[in-house]
Amino acid sequence: MHVQGIRNLYKARGYVVRSITIKDAAKTVVLKRDKRFGNSCPICLSDRTRYHKTAMRSVRDYPIGDAVFTEIHYPAVQVYCISCGQYRTIRPGQMDEHARVTRRYMEYISRLCRKTPASEIAELLGHSPTSICEWDKQVLQRKLPKPNLDRMRILLIDEKSVRKGHNYVTVVMNGDTREILFMEEGRKKETLMRFFDKLEPAQKQRVEAVGIDRGGAYLSAVREALPEAAVVFDKFHIIQNMNAAMDEIRRAEYRKALKEKSSSASLIKGQRYNLFRLAENRTEAQTIRLQELLSANETLSSAHMLCEQLRLLWGYRHRGYAERFLQNWVSLVAESGTEDLIRFAKGLWRSRAEVLNYIQYRVTTGPLESLNNIIEQILRRSCGMRDIDYLFLKVRQVSLDL
Repeated sequence: MHVQGIRNLYKARGYVVRSITIKDAAKTVVLKRDKRFGNSCPICLSDRTRYHKTAMRSVRDYPIGDAVFTEIHYPAVQVYCISCGQYRTIRPGQMDEHARVTRRYMEYISRLCRKTPASEIAELLGHSPTSICEWDKQVLQRKLPKPNLDRMRILLIDEKSVRKGHNYVTVVMNGDTREILFMEEGRKKETLMRFFDKLEPAQKQRVEAVGIDRGGAYLSAVREALPEAAVVFDKFHIIQNMNAAMDEIRRAEYRKALKEKSSSASLIKGQRYNLFRLAENRTEAQTIRLQELLSANETLSSAHMLCEQLRLLWGYRHRGYAERFLQNWVSLVAESGTEDLIRFAKGLWRSRAEVLNYIQYRVTTGPLESLNNIIEQILRRSCGMRDIDYLFLKVRQVSLDL
């Protein structure tokens, strides 16, 4: 079966289509050298070359029509370039030097990888999942722009779990553009310093604020590399720490009630998340049950009221008023006599400068938290991933919406 109109798909400089054959589910395209073109060096384009040998090569191309796959056969001409002083191989422009598929076929696979698991693509096209991921990685390396390190005003830094067994990566995001700038395995100071070492002095000076977790190992790295930038402790992590302190109080009260064989034990059991919920997120039944608990247990009632009051801190717009509020709140906690909450409040007051920087910059690591679902989806589609560089490219692809 001879096809004429489809020949334009396989035009390449220095090559012409010799034949196109379609048989069953396979399409075979045979190219030959165009005699109008000499054996120029593909690197320096010099005509000062000496012919060495010719070998037929086969590559897979994307399917068209009813064909499940397309095979392209072409002569690869090896020449010695006198200008370069090296042997060079002449091949059609769409052919990759190492892969057994065309570049546009890899781009086709890369587009499928945006939404389809690698295992399903491999089964559909007859390749291994490893090859699918490798070709997708090569396309992303060519297509994605390098991280823009010149427009950084706000940086968001956090750690993300990528594998079982507490395997974490450090992630840096541009807080204004939501672009992922850095991802590397580890969550120590040295890991983050490898990102800062890439920055020019002028790029560091443009950074005004950095949002991080209060309990992370990144604080010393930020202060060393960006001494003029304001550090903002993430409010969501602070609330999480507060909830942890609240949960310790609940556990202690539950143990106390069991020891005293008090009927309040049944009220405390199962109320963990009900104590953490915002009032607008509770059902009517949950609200009634919480009120019964707080009426029966004075310690939990006092601690719950103090935790609810702390949430008001991030609504302030004036730093002086916010600091006065925080000071009064710490005093109230001290008067309550609840050790777990007192310990938390003392730590919060020691870090008040970083906590109150939120009032000026309104920075949270919330945008980074959305990466958890993105990373999980990418890992699932890729059938697991041990290549952190590839994961970084996939996350950047989502962050840039490309």
